[in-house]
Amino acid sequence: MLWTVVWWLVAGLPGWNSLWQNRAGRWWVLSLSALAFWALLSWAWSYTRVSNPAVTVSSAIPFVFAVLFALATACLKPSISRVTTILIIGLAWNSVLTGLQVAQQGSVGLQFFGEFNLNPLRSGVVVVQAGDIRWLRPYGLLPHPNILAGFLVISLSVHTAWLTSQPRRLQLILGTIIFVLGLWSLLLTFSRAAWMSYAAGLCVLFVSIWLCGRRCFAQRIRFIGILGLCAVLGGLFLLQYQPFLAARTGLSEESIELRSISDRAVYNQIAFEAIQDSPLLGVGIGNFPWYAAGYLRKTDFDLRGQPVHNIFLSACSELGLVGLVLLLVNLSAGLWAAFRLMSSASTHILRVGFASAVVALMIIGLLDHYPWTLIQFQVAWWAMFGIAVNPGLPSSEDALVEN
Repeated sequence: MLWTVVWWLVAGLPGWNSLWQNRAGRWWVLSLSALAFWALLSWAWSYTRVSNPAVTVSSAIPFVFAVLFALATACLKPSISRVTTILIIGLAWNSVLTGLQVAQQGSVGLQFFGEFNLNPLRSGVVVVQAGDIRWLRPYGLLPHPNILAGFLVISLSVHTAWLTSQPRRLQLILGTIIFVLGLWSLLLTFSRAAWMSYAAGLCVLFVSIWLCGRRCFAQRIRFIGILGLCAVLGGLFLLQYQPFLAARTGLSEESIELRSISDRAVYNQIAFEAIQDSPLLGVGIGNFPWYAAGYLRKTDFDLRGQPVHNIFLSACSELGLVGLVLLLVNLSAGLWAAFRLMSSASTHILRVGFASAVVALMIIGLLDHYPWTLIQFQVAWWAMFGIAVNPGLPSSEDALVEN
């Protein structure tokens, strides 16, 4: 990321004029740049500015570089087909690893690459429970099943758009196999937010195909086939994992799920307290877990400080109403630019896949925090936004992928 940003700056910001000439793109750039500057400035009034100023700095600087990388991505117009290929490869690899962890109900021996020591009987390992059965939710090589689900949603959304285009026969067969593995892996994470977000991404894809009119007849047929495949896999998953689904969806009264819901409600309440304490400026980027820890010490809750599981509450509590307004302006401008492209004659379905992935991350952000707090997902979110709002036409290479 740093390499890309540095050389983009050294080269004189190539592609900047093209992005700036697009009105929606201009608002997206201005609001995102202002949000990064405001996050960096929040060090001056942050909650830990005296006791531990490094908390704000260690959150603000990566955030700024993630924003710079997103701007570079929007300007440099990377090959959509190459980025799509990378995401599909990642989807295939993580799907295989997910299946192995579920089949093993534990680690598969990849600790050297960062795999956690997973044992569903150990305290602290994330599981879904039905009665006395504790079923491991897969982690992949990530620190939490929900984060694995987030990556699967991103890659699966883009892969769905690619499948909806017109790949060659062999590509279609291989792509369908990867899609089945990816969707089944997403279901195995038991991440409710991820399930909803993928459904939202499908809606974005549907709207785009519908706006294309008759010239997208072939894409409509393929999309209907994908929906049918989703229905079949969803039905099979329901039959096989019905007790765990009942627990996860709140139809039973498993203590793990009830505790998860109650804990999130507590952090939401703490976020509202932080907003009341500093409505305009917030407590500083990255400072909410420390604010929550200080708040919890005065209560009887058996909880530690952690981020609130809502990106909009996170933005408002850490960067105040100013930060929240900048975030909303950025999202609105980005979606405006993306949807204008989706309804134009030059729309390529792969770009729509990136727009659907962005929308999916926004939906995840209503129930989780990592699109706002983790640099990997900050980069993924805004860099994919950069691809979605890119006003330039796809390269000839990308056109070949779709045709």
